[in-house]
Amino acid sequence: MRTVDDAIEALFGFADRLAGPLLRITLGVVLLWIGCVDLLDPRAALDLLSMSLPFLAFSQFVYVLKALEVIGGILLIAGVWVRYVALLSLLLFAGTLTIFALAPAVTGFPVLSLRGQFLLKDTVLASAAITLVARDAASRQQAWLNASNPRAVHMSSADRHRRGSP
Repeated sequence: MRTVDDAIEALFGFADRLAGPLLRITLGVVLLWIGCVDLLDPRAALDLLSMSLPFLAFSQFVYVLKALEVIGGILLIAGVWVRYVALLSLLLFAGTLTIFALAPAVTGFPVLSLRGQFLLKDTVLASAAITLVARDAASRQQAWLNASNPRAVHMSSADRHRRGSP
């Protein structure tokens, strides 16, 4: 029975080590991909903005926004300024999600159209960004604790869970 528990704990430890980098890279790929697609052909973004937030429906705004998405995606993939890029991406996701409140006819809310389903994915992307910010803050706190107490040993979240710590 102990070998099964050890295998499960090893799996949890592996998942714990993989989760942060995988989430960061996949969020970066999504931002990069969507930004590139809309930079190449901004008509879909302009169309959505004209139906929901018409005061933002001009091509210069879309080009700047999509260029920032591309830059943010590259920075996340590279692991540079993760907490800041993730925080700024929350503004993007919040802006997209305001369309549900300001223009529900555009999304078909509550029975979502294809456009509404596409926009709804931003709730998951926002959750991913929040998780990246939290993980980055936790790793910085752990680094600070280790620096202030050289005897401190790093515990994975699986170790903390097993010992009953948060």
